[in-house]
Amino acid sequence: MKAVFILCSLVTLFYLVSCCEQNYYDKDGECCKKCGPGKRMLVDDNCDDPRCQDCQDGEYQSGYTSETRCERQPSCDPNLHFKPQPNPIKTDLIKCECQDGYYCTQDDDCNTCRKHTVCTPGQKVVKKGTSKSDTLCEACKNGTFSSQELAETCQEWITCQYGYDKNAPGSSTSDRICLDGTPAYRVVIWVMVVFIIILGAVALFIIIKCKMCAKLQKQTEKITCKHIRILREDTEDIERAVQPINQQQPEEDLDDSTPVSPTPSNITENGYPVQQEHGKESISSHPESNSYA
Repeated sequence: MKAVFILCSLVTLFYLVSCCEQNYYDKDGECCKKCGPGKRMLVDDNCDDPRCQDCQDGEYQSGYTSETRCERQPSCDPNLHFKPQPNPIKTDLIKCECQDGYYCTQDDDCNTCRKHTVCTPGQKVVKKGTSKSDTLCEACKNGTFSSQELAETCQEWITCQYGYDKNAPGSSTSDRICLDGTPAYRVVIWVMVVFIIILGAVALFIIIKCKMCAKLQKQTEKITCKHIRILREDTEDIERAVQPINQQQPEEDLDDSTPVSPTPSNITENGYPVQQEHGKESISSHPESNSYA
């Protein structure tokens, strides 16, 4: 009998436990109803019809519960490079996601966002970064290069063709540089050709300059001769205009007579020399005769 009682007790307890595992909970040996997802229990005074309340913003409750508090949602701060959560749900735990160019340091609980690694020149991107993994870079192999950041491939060095020499070897960040391998005598010929062209240009410039100077000198001489001719014609016109005026003026009487020395013939009885008028012939003086009519 005792064994049967123990067995029945175990079956009853198992039934009660299995009954309370889902939507009910055990309270003083009685299965009481829980609050649904997204809610919390205010007071567990009513076992069959408990009073429940919705979780507040920023909180969640993922399943049936008899707890009086909801769980807090994680804070996805955009200032910490997280994507904003416009409409957070209250029935499940949300996971923050990092912005583009960043990734989480933990897969299960994204607490920190780190910036993706930037593949530098001389490297190539093997695997692009995601919101949960970093970018994977690889160095370019010998004979290849990349000159930009985040290059997806490494380019091979250029091959110098026949007649070209390597001026600079290639590296992991720059290509090989090839120059024309022209012989030295060709270089000399090209230098001489350029020199002759420059010399011819200088000579042509001098010839043109001399022709311009000669033309300018002729024009100057022509202008000078024209001015002299005009000046000469003006002088002749002035002389012709002045000549009639000179002809109209009376000529002054010039006294070409020489002074006469006193002689007995040109002295009066009183001893004074005889005075003669200008322009008249000299008159010989005669002694006055006393004639009485």
